[in-house]
Amino acid sequence: MVFLILLLLFACQAKDNDLIFSGEGENWSSKVTVSQTKGDETYRILINYKEYSKEDVPTFSYNVEAKNSGVLNFGENNASLNEEGIYQSNLPISNSPSTSVKDELVIRVEWNGKREEFTLINK
Repeated sequence: MVFLILLLLFACQAKDNDLIFSGEGENWSSKVTVSQTKGDETYRILINYKEYSKEDVPTFSYNVEAKNSGVLNFGENNASLNEEGIYQSNLPISNSPSTSVKDELVIRVEWNGKREEFTLINK
């Protein structure tokens, strides 16, 4: 019985270790989920173009970095949106846990010769 209770507590704790950073600019919004489990940190990103039509954004580039520590830094060139104007990816990056609830992330999106930058905060 004690083993089952401990197992349940650890399972619930894993979900509590997800840090969700979100924010939006004039044209884009984004959410980055940082999962910290078993000494590793992994990332998922969702980027949404607010006024999407397929002709508007054939491809785009983005870069995300930690504003405070600079430890977190990832991005992609030639990314594309789905039919709803959303890009979503589980990133093949794994680091030792370094992101905290106090961190702020900055995302830069470039498309069609335009650029937008905005801050993502933990919510």
